[in-house]
Amino acid sequence: MTHEELITELSHRLNWPEPKVAEMLEAAVEVMNAQLADNNPITLANLGDFITRRKTEYISVHPENNERWLIPPAIELLFEAAPELKEQLINNVKV
Repeated sequence: MTHEELITELSHRLNWPEPKVAEMLEAAVEVMNAQLADNNPITLANLGDFITRRKTEYISVHPENNERWLIPPAIELLFEAAPELKEQLINNVKV
């Protein structure tokens, strides 16, 4: 589903005009980005948890020439699906 498709679907379900839905979605994403930037987890009921994890810096060594590189620290965004979502996905799998 694309961003535009999501806006259209939400517009139909909520019976709101698409510009209002787009504005609300943008505001929600801004709030989520700000919280995640501050390392605050976000839990969405029946969907899951968004959390950040800091990866420490490390030294990578090339196996052939032993050249060393310092890999800087990084922040990873992780998502853990809620049990309800996992169950729904398992039950809806079509083979």
